[in-house]
Amino acid sequence: MTGILTRPIDRLDRAQQRHPVAAVACAVVRKYSDDRGGQLAGQIAYSSFLSVFPLLFVLLTVVGLFLDGHPKAQQDIVDSALRQFPLVGSDLRTNVHQLAGGPNAAGLVVLVWLVYGALRLSRSAQVMMAVVWGVERHQLPTYGRWLPRAVGFLLVLGVGFVGGGALSGVGAFGGFGPLSAWIGAVASLALNIGMYWCGFRILMYLPAAERRLWPGAVVAGTAWTVLQFVGALLVNHQLRHLSSLYGTFATVLGLMWWLALGATISVLAAECNVVLTRRLWPRSLRRKAGDAEATVPPVTVPPATVP
Repeated sequence: MTGILTRPIDRLDRAQQRHPVAAVACAVVRKYSDDRGGQLAGQIAYSSFLSVFPLLFVLLTVVGLFLDGHPKAQQDIVDSALRQFPLVGSDLRTNVHQLAGGPNAAGLVVLVWLVYGALRLSRSAQVMMAVVWGVERHQLPTYGRWLPRAVGFLLVLGVGFVGGGALSGVGAFGGFGPLSAWIGAVASLALNIGMYWCGFRILMYLPAAERRLWPGAVVAGTAWTVLQFVGALLVNHQLRHLSSLYGTFATVLGLMWWLALGATISVLAAECNVVLTRRLWPRSLRRKAGDAEATVPPVTVPPATVP
């Protein structure tokens, strides 16, 4: 049976290596596998899960301070952020409002939780970038030197999530007539691409010769925008299956599944940047002895990697 399948696979392999688009896609998937991208995405998804509630709690507190007396504006901003989590956003809103209305001790716990979750999220994202770009772990900055970039990274995510959620909801308001949905989609796409580019730029310092971040930002921003418009259907299908098995835990599982999907998109986008920048294609579909070493040139890490 193996001999029967060998020839068709070899023909398919040669065909994909001759076509640039297919060759790049195959190289990205192969590098994702070589770098254990699933493990990197899992770490980012877990850190994101730790950060969701405290970040929403802080958002709720900040808009409450700066928009005191404007409950409609407060609700619009919070709804914009929660729109990034289709269907489970309403449950998150309920829990966050209950937490925000609790005693001061709960707020202190949330702040400690926020610091831990946010630092872990930014560090997990930085480690992912280091792995895909071939930067040694010992060359990464300490937490003290990393803190300013971590804050910048979280601000980029916060602005991207609130702004992207607001723009994706333009179509629902219909303020621009029949073109509202298209205007909202294009504006949300542009913001998501910018969010990913800024995130990639902050996470890892790269010399100008290797600072090719737009391809991955376009891929990830486009994929995330599409998910925002079809995500309700995806999560609804997932939650319907989970609810029959896990009941009230279905919301938590659905949130974790959604975050894992977003993390996988981010890792693949980062791999796309490396493959295109260093021309790590074409690569064979079949894994052979010494294939990675023969195909991927050794990486020279610039001394300016550590900010």
